[in-house]
Amino acid sequence: MLLTLAFLIAVGGLARAKQIQKDIQVTGTWDAKFSGTVERTGTSQHDTFVMELKQEGSKVTGTLRFKGLDMDLPLSGKVAGSTFIYTSKAMLSSDCEASIAAETILDESSGKLNGSQTQRNCEGTAVGQVTAVRR
Repeated sequence: MLLTLAFLIAVGGLARAKQIQKDIQVTGTWDAKFSGTVERTGTSQHDTFVMELKQEGSKVTGTLRFKGLDMDLPLSGKVAGSTFIYTSKAMLSSDCEASIAAETILDESSGKLNGSQTQRNCEGTAVGQVTAVRR
């Protein structure tokens, strides 16, 4: 009886350990692509950008640099399990603010981040998909 009870406790502990998922690590340089649609006009929007990320625990900080934009946008985010959520906001000019919000999942088999992203600036709001690969 005691042996059976010990076995059940051990098996239950292993099952719980498998349920506890280790947070992904996103520190590094990521090459990213965004593909979406501008809400008011229905036109396509495609952007490439680089994310420089530093992770401490579940907190992530860093920068985004879009191709053709000569400035870094500050990024803040968090990881939980295989999910990485981030936001960014910056003034592109005195009358144009940009903001980005994304929720991605790390696909461990491909090593890619994939998810949804919303980008807003003075020209409108684009909603679409983002994919990123670590260098």
